[in-house]
Amino acid sequence: MKSPFFLLLPALLALPIPAGAQRASGPGARQPVLMISIDGLMPEAVLQADAHGLKIPVLRGILERGSYAQEVVNVNPTVTNPNHVTLVTGVLPREHGIHNNRPFAPLERAPATYRLYSQIGASTLWGAAKQAGLTTGSIFWPVTDKAGDIDFNITRGADEDEAAIARDAAAMIAEHRPQFLTVHFVSLDHRAHEAGPFSAEANAALERIDAAIGMLIEAERRAHPGAVVAIVSDHGFAPASRQVHLNVAFADAGLLTLGGGSEPAVASWRATAWYVGAMAMIVVRDPRDHEAVQRIRALLDKLAADPANGIEGIHDRADIAGLGLPPVDFVVGFKPGYRMGTALTGPLRTPFKGGAHGAFSTRTLRPDMHSAFLISGPGVAEGRNLGTIDIRQIAPTLALKLGVVLPAAKMPPLNLKN
Repeated sequence: MKSPFFLLLPALLALPIPAGAQRASGPGARQPVLMISIDGLMPEAVLQADAHGLKIPVLRGILERGSYAQEVVNVNPTVTNPNHVTLVTGVLPREHGIHNNRPFAPLERAPATYRLYSQIGASTLWGAAKQAGLTTGSIFWPVTDKAGDIDFNITRGADEDEAAIARDAAAMIAEHRPQFLTVHFVSLDHRAHEAGPFSAEANAALERIDAAIGMLIEAERRAHPGAVVAIVSDHGFAPASRQVHLNVAFADAGLLTLGGGSEPAVASWRATAWYVGAMAMIVVRDPRDHEAVQRIRALLDKLAADPANGIEGIHDRADIAGLGLPPVDFVVGFKPGYRMGTALTGPLRTPFKGGAHGAFSTRTLRPDMHSAFLISGPGVAEGRNLGTIDIRQIAPTLALKLGVVLPAAKMPPLNLKN
């Protein structure tokens, strides 16, 4: 039996935008913005929904009534925290300071993830909106703990309960009417990690998210008929079956010294592989240690020469200059089907089952890491394919809609005009 929401869905998708709202996008005007992130959403999930057996009428409705990117080129590393911060700052990780999901801490098995808003080193859309006198809100957006720029902020709780997130967001909209609201759905990412992209589990999560987004749009349109709704994502996905434990090779080569008891840990290090996912960042402790750099390059070249290790390439400082990564010495990129493992002892390679992201990605390299972008509302052209866009263009585009200034963002906003 269909839920009451799905019985009302056709009417929701047909809700008209009042004529007065159409004038809200003129020069100098401000439009409320609802930005919804679907963690791990690949563009083909919406653009080729039928091919994947996906029933996502809300997202497909936004696709038809708004503009969309064929693909979004993300910042490296292609993981959650750096890209979510780029979505609200418009700058590269080296500028905003969130370099990975977790800070670099080679002596810790699992460093605490970036969570605090104060760790962001660039101006954000929330800050710009707050400075302009707008009300701001957020639910489960990464790296927003203790954010003074967010008036109404939920960062803890059941972040995989899509219906509860929608109810909380709808209540926030009805009660506080934030002009800039960000909402993050993470369950698709979790299911894709566990079972792979476009698995039955991942598809079911996306269909639940689609229903939740319908509830959010209904609440937003009632509070702000002229609002812009943007659907964003942080990375793509690829199925993986093998993982390569680079720090096992580093330990065997004497670049890491292990200690601890039953569970080995790094006691000291000369160089280490900083885990990302389907890529690794290689850090030399002393940048003046040229002999270590040469040894590491030889070791990495030897590993890459064995096809069983699935290494796409070894990228040095010259290769990665200008991509906004932290000052690491090398990036190891993996081919589809492979990821970095985190063991310190044992075999170099072990089986893996599930999905992976975090691969080293550019416009042409590993496009499976590219993400999705949809946007609709007054002043947004209907049915326009924006082509391939840079994720850094999204924040200045939304700043323009909000009528706020985001000076650090240098990329041009997208042309969304009718």
